[in-house]
Amino acid sequence: MEMFNAFGFVEKVMKEACWINETVFWKPDEDNRKNIMRHGRIQDTEDGLSEFPHTVLNQARIHDFYLELMRNSASRLKPNYSRRVVDVVVDPAQADAVTLGAEAYPVTVKLERTDDAHKGSVETVRARYVVGCDGARSAVRQSLGRALQGDSANQAWGVMDVLAVTDFPDIRMKAAIHSANEGNILIIPREGGYLTRLYIELDKLKEDERVASRNITSNQLVTAAQRILHPYILDVKEIAWWSVYDIGQRLCDKFDDVPLEEVGSRAPHLFIAGDACHTHSPKAGQGMNVSMRDTFNLGWKIASVLQGKASPALLDTYTTERQTVAKELIDFDRTFAKMFSAPPKGSPEDKGDGVDPKEFQKYFVKQGASPPARQSSTTLADLRRADPSASCQGPGDRDAFPLRAGGSPLRCQAHALRPHGESGWPLAAVRLRRRQRSRRAGVRTQRPVPVPERLPDSPVRKYTPPGDAVDSIFDLRAICQQGFRELSLDAFPSCCGRARDVTDCTTTRRSFAPI
Repeated sequence: MEMFNAFGFVEKVMKEACWINETVFWKPDEDNRKNIMRHGRIQDTEDGLSEFPHTVLNQARIHDFYLELMRNSASRLKPNYSRRVVDVVVDPAQADAVTLGAEAYPVTVKLERTDDAHKGSVETVRARYVVGCDGARSAVRQSLGRALQGDSANQAWGVMDVLAVTDFPDIRMKAAIHSANEGNILIIPREGGYLTRLYIELDKLKEDERVASRNITSNQLVTAAQRILHPYILDVKEIAWWSVYDIGQRLCDKFDDVPLEEVGSRAPHLFIAGDACHTHSPKAGQGMNVSMRDTFNLGWKIASVLQGKASPALLDTYTTERQTVAKELIDFDRTFAKMFSAPPKGSPEDKGDGVDPKEFQKYFVKQGASPPARQSSTTLADLRRADPSASCQGPGDRDAFPLRAGGSPLRCQAHALRPHGESGWPLAAVRLRRRQRSRRAGVRTQRPVPVPERLPDSPVRKYTPPGDAVDSIFDLRAICQQGFRELSLDAFPSCCGRARDVTDCTTTRRSFAPI
């Protein structure tokens, strides 16, 4: 949701999505093991995780929002479909030249057209950077000579989006359901008020057996769901979509084209992201969320390099940061999948591998703070390591207090600083000096720190190229200590107070104070 806010369509997502507020837990009825009974209810995500709600929305709608954003961009971007990657090659000599700053295009991609009008024809594209987001069978990853490494849980699952009539009381809640002998279900309510996602545990698979060999049908999934939900009725009227899968957790050893022993000697130019470099259970939207974070992380770095704002060495941090998150996710997913499939501890079905229902609930709460939701700190800077007394606020943290710029609506502290990718690096000045009385407003205010671009050791002065705008590298913000009603804008530096923006008009959007 924080990413969607950065791209400007979070309100659309919140309007259309189903909000998930609580999770309920069901287990076998102690008096009749064929039935299920509710035994727990928890808040879905912990307080303080985000100022945004936990929402569920079809991936296709998110895709639509991104396409709309592309169409409305300055470059009027649009995807080119009906092409298959044949080969990807990086020229090491040109790659070294790009590292040194020369204009070169070291990556050559061959694409085969698959549309009827041009079927079989091959196109050649030369690029400075290429990102492979082409799934678990990634052709880009294969061109790198890398492979997904890991194992399978040998457990088959089915998933369905259904319209159904049921007397199950928690059909519009996120529900984790354990039956005695029929398997387990995770219910996720979908947007619109009627559609429901069912993750249905099926049979164990033999060693090296693939779920595709079982020829499982949608009717089998419906029957399995009905058995698990007994004594409640599930009458499926329509199946909007369904699939079957086996759980596997796999990770690529590196997410770019530079061998480990050559890191630092040349910059990467070929990258993989999403399922191309890590796969795991599809429950809880983990794949989609983590994959978007992959490319969000990589996107602003490539943009910074292309704009000359950062060294190509910055691109080495992509693998370092995102592989760490992917490994955390896979470790989490492996434990979560095992716990979900285990019988309740102490039940007649427990063969020594049972899980305490209360521990399972605790782990569900932890899921809200798992890698998909709370990203690891960047390797570029760690304020806590540099200064133990520093207060580090990430994009998902709630406000200690809300902020207001002039008469504008209240804003989250994190959103007072624009995220990477929209402009320069966000830089806020929050330490103000002695009080003074404003000559214009007649209110007590505080004298701010000196103007950032005039300080001899200021990063603004150090890193902004001569002749460029003061905010071309750093996106400056000023946060005052007193309430906004006591504040006069002439107390702020000109670059943050009554500053002029790209329209050459006066703006107060860079000056903030608590309510």
